Amino acid sequence: AISADGEYIAAGSRDYKVYLFDKDSSTPLWNYTTGGDVESVAISADGEYIAAGSDNDKVYLFDKDSSTPLWSYTAGDSVRSVAISADGEYIVAGSSSYYSSNVYLFDKDSSTPLWNYTIGAYVLSVDISADGEYIAAGGYDRKVYLFDKDGSTPLWSYTTGDRVHSVAISAD
Repeated sequence: AISADGEYIAAGSRDYKVYLFDKDSSTPLWNYTTGGDVESVAISADGEYIAAGSDNDKVYLFDKDSSTPLWSYTAGDSVRSVAISADGEYIVAGSSSYYSSNVYLFDKDSSTPLWNYTIGAYVLSVDISADGEYIAAGGYDRKVYLFDKDGSTPLWSYTTGDRVHSVAISAD
């Protein structure tokens, strides 16, 4: 993931690490070992906040100035997708298991979710609008979901012909 200003690059790897780079150097500013494959990373527009999701069932939030997480949350299932609003205020995460999966919304100031919504197996992709107002999700249950940040009940869902591997939402 790259910050909107192009200054910072976040990466997640199967070596269980989250990395943060400055655009001017191939040497990481820092790295952090999660304890599982890092499935997804996201970075705020200014590069100040980095979210990560890992196979060790955790969501992490970092400040760019430290490899120590601001917080982590144990989702109970592998976290396959994370996204962050442009200002870093809101973080969305999708957890995955065969039997039940969840979409979580967090405020940057707390590891306690603002809300979560349980869907069918495997949330594969989540995204959040730049202003943090809307969240999209999709997964193995063949549905695309749209949420408002103020409520865990979907505004709508649509059943596609097969698994939804990727979703994206416009800035507004």
